[in-house]
Amino acid sequence: MAQSVYLKTLLKPTHLKLTFPTMNTLADLLAQTPPSEEDKRFVDKSMQLSGLIAAAMRRKGLTQKALADQLGKKESEVSRWLSGLHNFTLKSLTRLEAVLGEDLVLTFRDQVATATLTAPAKVQWAEAADTWQPPVRSQQPQRRTVVSVEEPYSLTEAA
Repeated sequence: MAQSVYLKTLLKPTHLKLTFPTMNTLADLLAQTPPSEEDKRFVDKSMQLSGLIAAAMRRKGLTQKALADQLGKKESEVSRWLSGLHNFTLKSLTRLEAVLGEDLVLTFRDQVATATLTAPAKVQWAEAADTWQPPVRSQQPQRRTVVSVEEPYSLTEAA
């Protein structure tokens, strides 16, 4: 009997107080946890990208609905993209670029647009001698000779 009285008092609602964090407590908790470098980069790049999309839409005179229609998406999805925290796939970015008619994301290291890359050498070969002989054991065949190598080109010229 004493056991049942103990259980009844234990199970009274006054003893079972569940506390849930309030918005202030949750905000305080989040404020105490600093964002990682990865999170900072993601938010920064996402916000930049949404700004580029919005600017391209203005230049083309497109509304969210018009862009959504051209992409076969819902207007709410385009709105989410413009919020700045959508995680785009490369495929969706290239579709967006095609519809908007401009590059949103340049290739991986194009932030330094003036840098040039050395292309694989384009070689012009001299004609082989008219009387080519098979090589003697101590000699290498000299069928072709490099005449010139073209200068390096930039990424913008390659396209």
